[in-house]
Amino acid sequence: MQKRTDICSLESTLSLFFDCVTKHRSSAVIAPFLGAMTCIFRGQTSEAVVPFSLDDESITKVIAQLKENVRPYSPDGLQTFNMPLTYLLDELICNIQQHAQTDKGYAYLMYNKAAKAIEIIIADFGITIYGSYVAAQKHLDKLGDSDADALNLAQNGYSVKNLPDTENRGYGISSNMKMVVEGLLGEFAVLSGNALLLQASNNRKILALPSEIDFKGTMVMVRIPAQVPDGFNLYDYMS
Repeated sequence: MQKRTDICSLESTLSLFFDCVTKHRSSAVIAPFLGAMTCIFRGQTSEAVVPFSLDDESITKVIAQLKENVRPYSPDGLQTFNMPLTYLLDELICNIQQHAQTDKGYAYLMYNKAAKAIEIIIADFGITIYGSYVAAQKHLDKLGDSDADALNLAQNGYSVKNLPDTENRGYGISSNMKMVVEGLLGEFAVLSGNALLLQASNNRKILALPSEIDFKGTMVMVRIPAQVPDGFNLYDYMS
């Protein structure tokens, strides 16, 4: 994959967003997350970024491996977080398996001690969300001609599937975002092509990025507190 020249613009966009959500965060808190995101954007891997195949056995193994990255820092928290974390990772990875038309994904999951948060990136170099609508020939009358249009459809739950009972799942973004933001009180971002969806609390934006920032695939970025909020019920968010 060709290196991009304007990574700083993308980092600044995400950094500003996460800083605005929680004012006390410093750039040092965000740096590891942005570093992992940048590696994936450039088509690189690091010790923290895990490539994985999209067969069921590999997906099960990578989910277990990712959860182990949290255990040393929050063994008690992982006990209560095990089901929602497993479900979220499985949903995000299965979206790649079902829609991206690629044979590999990239994952990052770390506990950020300074932010007391779990940070997750699940990414692929597939056909983008826009490409998935075109490939499925779904909702073309609403799609428009941009990655931002596709992200808007996905976050509103328009499905690329052909099964009526899965229409509410969209690309998986709508239901996953609701669980992360409303249920787990976290932050959710999606980069696909040259569009970026940002969501936290009541703050939602879809940004059309400069043409030089064009991610050939889809990257979902999540930050969630390392403690399940009182009253959270996973089954309220399961499709």
